[in-house]
Amino acid sequence: MTGDMKAVSHAGEPGKRSPTAQMNFDPRDAAMPNIVALMRFPGPDYFEVLRWLHEELRPESYVEIGVCQGHSLRLAMPPTVALGIDPSPEVDHRWRTRTQVLPMASSEFFSKHSLAEVFGTNSFSLAFIDGLHQFEQAIDDIFNLEVYALPHSVIAVHDTIPLDEHTSARERRTTFHTGDVWKVLPFLKQYRPDLEVTTVRTGPSGLTLIRRLNGSGTPYQVEAEGIGRFQDLTWEFYKEHRHEFLETIPNDRDALVNWLCNRNL
Repeated sequence: MTGDMKAVSHAGEPGKRSPTAQMNFDPRDAAMPNIVALMRFPGPDYFEVLRWLHEELRPESYVEIGVCQGHSLRLAMPPTVALGIDPSPEVDHRWRTRTQVLPMASSEFFSKHSLAEVFGTNSFSLAFIDGLHQFEQAIDDIFNLEVYALPHSVIAVHDTIPLDEHTSARERRTTFHTGDVWKVLPFLKQYRPDLEVTTVRTGPSGLTLIRRLNGSGTPYQVEAEGIGRFQDLTWEFYKEHRHEFLETIPNDRDALVNWLCNRNL
């Protein structure tokens, strides 16, 4: 690594815990959404689907945006080299493979650094986005990652099937919170029909997979007006139009493998 890019932890080293922000939410707020999620999405949760992705793809390099305590980052296994990016990581365990966690926002990383500083090459095989739960940040992360995409690269985005209006609000007011990440799907449907996008119906709030990324070296640019238009989409729009943009596959490993093998490249 170069410059001011300092990792929180490396393979075999326990990370340092950052102060946790106090959240004054009633614990009971999370109970009902979790129950609804379990009923709506039977079967394995998104951690297990991510595990399948790692086992099937055996990625050379893995990028995770939004690390928190590092539970999903720890799914990376040899020979994968892993990078986690999070402004306030709380990692407190040992990694299974060579891993670095950088305490910075993803926008800062992509504006000042490159993947070559971590991986030795400017590309990634698998990426997972689970950072700030706002549509425009998820889009920014997708397009910044696409710069480094290979023909076989896959990006996974969490929280793309919202449970209800309350928990999918842009401003967090609940313990269980997906934000408005669901807007990524209609946005990509309109602006990037060249991408192949599907969503695994896994709990608690869906996992969208994106491939056929162009890896052009330059982030795809969208006018602020277009971003603003999708920011303003309402919950009613989701309820009325989700069948037009929410294309899904079952929550089982065979369905995932079939999608991964059916490469229309």
